[in-house]
Amino acid sequence: MSRDDWYRHHSWSDSDQAEFFARLAKSRGKFHKAQYARIQAYELHKGGGKEYARAALELLDLVLERWKTDAELAAVYHQRAECLLDLGDPVGALAAYREVFVEQRRVPSYMTNAHLDFAWWVAVSKKRELFDEALSVLDEFRRDDGIVFPAASYQAEGARALILDILGDREHAAKHARNALEAAAKQHTGLRYHPTLGLVKIKDRQIHEALSHLAAG
Repeated sequence: MSRDDWYRHHSWSDSDQAEFFARLAKSRGKFHKAQYARIQAYELHKGGGKEYARAALELLDLVLERWKTDAELAAVYHQRAECLLDLGDPVGALAAYREVFVEQRRVPSYMTNAHLDFAWWVAVSKKRELFDEALSVLDEFRRDDGIVFPAASYQAEGARALILDILGDREHAAKHARNALEAAAKQHTGLRYHPTLGLVKIKDRQIHEALSHLAAG
């Protein structure tokens, strides 16, 4: 077993939990305990999706209960939002997303991709009452260092296209849809040492086809 396998379980059996919590109890410092619990929650949800969303959420809630002042809160709230969506709790997810944005305004040096996931969810779910908020956070948390991975561009541009189309702005919707498709077509990030990092993996073929239709005008 490698040094960090104990907080990267992809299953959550009784023995997995016993090992994790035993090692967590021996870990030094509140920051590290919060990190280990958050990473374990991420690994469970990333690997198991809805099956482990509840277990991941319980770990994240443990972080907020015990080590809130020492945790990377923007990441914790972002993960909570994603888990809550999988558990069918859009109200809770919206509250968690907003907590992310509050935290990122408080600590602007630590950013997540929550604005991308939030805007995509709003656009795909056609939540009109949240359109303005989605477009606003896309602008507010846009990276200004020139490093934008294709997957991030696809989400941002795709969400804008879908929202603007529903709002009746077909011209700008088509423009953003073309930008999204351009990002999806990239086979190289342009980064010498990470040529395939952050390339687009189409998860929703129906939405991708809708973007293609919009791009065609």
